[in-house]
Amino acid sequence: MNRKTLSAILLMSLILSASCGSAPSEPVTGEETSVETTTIEETTESRIEPDLPDTKWEGYQFRVLTKGDTNVHWKSKDIAATEENGDVINDAVYKRNMKIYDRFGVEMIDIPSPNGTWDLTAPLRKSVMAASDDYDMVASGFNDAVKNLSTEGMLMELHNIPYLDLSKPWYDQNANEQLSIDGKLFATAGDMILMDNEATLCVLFNKKLADDYAIEDLYEMVKSGKWTIDKMTEFSKLTAKDLDGDGKMGEKDQWGNIGEPLNTYALMVACDAIAVKKNDDDIPVFDVQNERFYDAFTKAVKLNRDDKVTMFSDNFKSATDVFEEFIDPAFSESRVLFNTAGLVRVTVFRSMETDFGILPLPKFDENQKEYNSMISMGCSNSIAIPTTANAERSGAIIEALSAESYYTLTPAYYDIVLKTKNARDDASSEMLDIIFANRIFDIAYMYDWGGLIGAINGLKTDGKISSTVDSKLKAAQKALEKTLTAYAELG
Repeated sequence: MNRKTLSAILLMSLILSASCGSAPSEPVTGEETSVETTTIEETTESRIEPDLPDTKWEGYQFRVLTKGDTNVHWKSKDIAATEENGDVINDAVYKRNMKIYDRFGVEMIDIPSPNGTWDLTAPLRKSVMAASDDYDMVASGFNDAVKNLSTEGMLMELHNIPYLDLSKPWYDQNANEQLSIDGKLFATAGDMILMDNEATLCVLFNKKLADDYAIEDLYEMVKSGKWTIDKMTEFSKLTAKDLDGDGKMGEKDQWGNIGEPLNTYALMVACDAIAVKKNDDDIPVFDVQNERFYDAFTKAVKLNRDDKVTMFSDNFKSATDVFEEFIDPAFSESRVLFNTAGLVRVTVFRSMETDFGILPLPKFDENQKEYNSMISMGCSNSIAIPTTANAERSGAIIEALSAESYYTLTPAYYDIVLKTKNARDDASSEMLDIIFANRIFDIAYMYDWGGLIGAINGLKTDGKISSTVDSKLKAAQKALEKTLTAYAELG
């Protein structure tokens, strides 16, 4: 999604009509339910048109390798749609694809990875090594095929693709800038795909618990710049409670926060403690042996790994799906104040009787200028092109799809599904604008050079952060240099 969704261009280009209705009464357990159809009418006023060829590829099937639909939480739903069915996203995808079909004669085909949601690397590598033209695009997690195959020369460098104009508003400029190395970019994000939006981390909060404990107006805290990790920790400790009286915190108790391993580093990124910065030559440089990095870790781990306060996912070993079985019910039953999670969870909790709100991840302190929203680089999707594809055709179709999605799919997702359907109030909608304004596509988390970020996320206390960084940094630097060498050899 482009971060300027609410710009004057889009506001002039869209008229949102019809009522959005109320939340469905049936429970949602990870599977997304349909939302009521809302008509989107377009006007050509101020519409930006892509520079595309007059070529027709009549009858061609544009094949995209995707995560498929086997995972209960992360399903491919933005590539193909066979017909309109009343679901806002499905119908927006169908409408977009029909316009591309009318223009180029191309049909969109979603090809699920035979290896499942988290492995698009193996089938794509097999295809490229066999010089088999199986896919025109791959919608992989950034730390899957993009991480693994870009250094092997199996993905095209996007700046060199005909008709692909990465400066256009339908591509995420944060992704373009943050994911490039040595001036080369092998994958990006934009309006054509949705999973990067759903993989953007935020904080959901239970309004009833906030009122019960007389917690100050959290929305106003955000807007005044006072929403900090110290405040989030303070409120989490205030609401954690042993409801069943067994002397320990368990699945039936009341928690201040929900956490998982990823959240430690995500909270650090939110605190502006990012493991890798880039120099003037677009080369990543580690920035981890400093007071800000250590202090941010201390704050993050004390919130995320406090077993008396945070309902931590890895502590529930008996679960097949810990979120569906324990964590989501706890939040739905108003036994959790804060839920640090991806925006995909907003849809999961659409049927909650108790209202919840949406906040950005907290800042380090009030002096920090902006709120940072890290993206899960595994759960997110990407736009990438295998080297076996026809560059001209893939570039033209991706550009056309991205441009059309800017006017159809993004408004359907952002302005209807989130801002007026799932977000429970106008203030939550305003928070979404803040969340999307400064998203972080973190390459240190994506590559996890030397296992550094994984080791940080594995720590349970703050006592070993400096020694962990010191012990991992040499291997991390060596792994980074290997990546840089691979990029340099790609020309």
